[in-house]
Amino acid sequence: MKAGTDSARRTNQARQRKQTNVSRPRILVIEDDAYAREALTLLLDYYGYDVVAASNGNDGLALVTEEAPDLVVTDWRMPGLSGLALCVALRERRDTMPIVVVTSADEVFSSDQPVNARLRKPIDPPLLNRVISDELRSQR
Repeated sequence: MKAGTDSARRTNQARQRKQTNVSRPRILVIEDDAYAREALTLLLDYYGYDVVAASNGNDGLALVTEEAPDLVVTDWRMPGLSGLALCVALRERRDTMPIVVVTSADEVFSSDQPVNARLRKPIDPPLLNRVISDELRSQR
């Protein structure tokens, strides 16, 4: 009985979140590390965003279609779809949607890569919030 109750509670919470978060910008977090994904999700929720998350690039691409996020925050190095391939695919689906890359990799980013902002891990929470706010504001 408890499992059914928990499932119903999660469904009701999801419904309520969709109804109450109409005006909250939706952020898609794509991060393969479960702890980092959960931390980003909680942080962005704390900052007032409606957050959906995926554990890999392919699932993230599916959520772009299903959830219509306003912005994507993604890791750069993940198993499977690389960060660059993911960002190219995101641009093909929604060319004006801002993409913020967070990475601990010592990558050299060129100006022609399809990302709006790049941040190094560990993430500075106020800086991440400021970058996201600026990117969302520039889309209006």
